[in-house]
Amino acid sequence: MEKTKGILYIILSACAFGIMPILAKLSYRGGANTYTTLFLRFFFAAIMLLYYLKSKGISLKLAKKQLILVLIIGVFGFTFTTSSLFMSYNYISIGMASMIFYTYPSIVTLLSYVIYKEKIYSRKIISLVISLIGIYILIDIRSATFNLKGVILAGIAAILYSLYVIGASHKEFRNINSYVLTFYISCASAVVMFLAASTTRNFNINISFYALVAILLIAFISTVVALMTFLEGVRIIGPSKASIFSTIEPIVGLMMGTLVLGEPISSRIIVGSIMIVMSVIILTKE
Repeated sequence: MEKTKGILYIILSACAFGIMPILAKLSYRGGANTYTTLFLRFFFAAIMLLYYLKSKGISLKLAKKQLILVLIIGVFGFTFTTSSLFMSYNYISIGMASMIFYTYPSIVTLLSYVIYKEKIYSRKIISLVISLIGIYILIDIRSATFNLKGVILAGIAAILYSLYVIGASHKEFRNINSYVLTFYISCASAVVMFLAASTTRNFNINISFYALVAILLIAFISTVVALMTFLEGVRIIGPSKASIFSTIEPIVGLMMGTLVLGEPISSRIIVGSIMIVMSVIILTKE
């Protein structure tokens, strides 16, 4: 029963994360930029979480070591991840960005081997190879829509998110309430994005009403709901096993990008995407 609960948490998280790129691009169309969108996203998320925690009487107190670790994974593992990913949306399609980002399970496998000395079995090697081939097929260098900057940004996001996934499974986080953990991550991210926007003079508040609505939805659905359910799911079934149930995340992004924003979809994207999803399934298969 507990395992089923963990699986449902991860699936819900994947769906919530999957619609985030659509909402982000809608906010861009309404006049917001990456910095403004991310600052408001985390700012609103922190307010929502604070209200919930206070209303439920949940303590925000953390040990000094726990707080330091939370701030580290919040800034380096999540803020920089979302910044890179959101910036990639300006250069490449949601479908391509989502699929490149979704190579993170393979990266998690490599990092787990390096950090935790986990054994790499033959199926893991096969998974890594299929994932790389999928990326090669997905990225058509000769295409007019190819943009190296966008591809690199999505790749950086995948690497940073891998560090976040591994960090989220650290033993220091096992006794921290998921709501409290998400609150501190949101606060750290909001501060970092505000400083980044201010120092680069990219803080733009002249946005349309529907852009603000899109950002509020990102804050609630794709941040509060997505983060809490993901952290809870990882805590129950672990980072590696959670990956297979997250495969619907890039599929949701790909489909929504085509249906809502009218982004083109080619045979290369379909084949490359299938291979990346297959690599994740093989990687986490018992």
